[in-house]
Amino acid sequence: MKGNVQKIGKARRIVGIILLSLCAALLLYCAAVMVYRMATVSAAKRLSAFTRFLAEFGILCLVSFPAFDLAFGIFSWGPKKAAKAVGLVLRVLSCVLCAVFVALGLTVAVTAGIRDGGSVEAVCILGNAIDGDKMSDDLVYRLDTALAYHDEHPDALLIVTGGNTGTNKDDAYYSEAGYMARYLIEHGVDDNPDALVREPNAMTTVENFVYVAEIVDKEAPLAVVTTNHHMFRASHLAKKQGYTSIVKIPAPTNPLLFGEGVVWETVCSFFSILQGKMAL
Repeated sequence: MKGNVQKIGKARRIVGIILLSLCAALLLYCAAVMVYRMATVSAAKRLSAFTRFLAEFGILCLVSFPAFDLAFGIFSWGPKKAAKAVGLVLRVLSCVLCAVFVALGLTVAVTAGIRDGGSVEAVCILGNAIDGDKMSDDLVYRLDTALAYHDEHPDALLIVTGGNTGTNKDDAYYSEAGYMARYLIEHGVDDNPDALVREPNAMTTVENFVYVAEIVDKEAPLAVVTTNHHMFRASHLAKKQGYTSIVKIPAPTNPLLFGEGVVWETVCSFFSILQGKMAL
């Protein structure tokens, strides 16, 4: 430090710029996914896609602060001890926040690839918002994954859970569970209470598990089918609701959208942990 100007070594600056470039590339990727989502969903869902990107943008900017500090020394000010102390505290906090998000993101990504074995008596298929009268690709992937599991374990009860996120909100027929049940029946699942149960009230993942608890025993193993990058948050939300044995059955997603899904689930998991909604 000379005067009020911090001297940044060449190697440090290069590392910082490389990390900033990676953050910028990830941000541009998330922006491209947002544009794609806004182009492929109805007008009613576009605000949701844009809001999701804004949350990702804010978090990625916060996470990039240590890279800015490496490249430009933004947390070191002046020769005064007080200013240096403030800069050091902010530097440590930014590094801790970055480390937490990186570790959480890696955990979300790794959990996405974990599929548990064994048989269960019940399979819970988590819903996904209906766009008009159309199920999302991710929801279809979940149902196809459940059907494949059902072929291997035909005696397992299938539970579809999801409320009405579209029009006709008072009609269970138009709930996520209603759409899911009709898809499963069209693909060979028997429409009787011993094979298929609808739970048409849940509006969030937490509520999915709250209402499913009225159908199954929390002490018994429960297979959960959801999109792979959603599995980490879903399984730990279930544990918080008292489920003691979650069998993870992750469904695939569009590979081009997987990274953005991990970013989004990392953001959601971080705030769910802060709110005490997840049991780790």
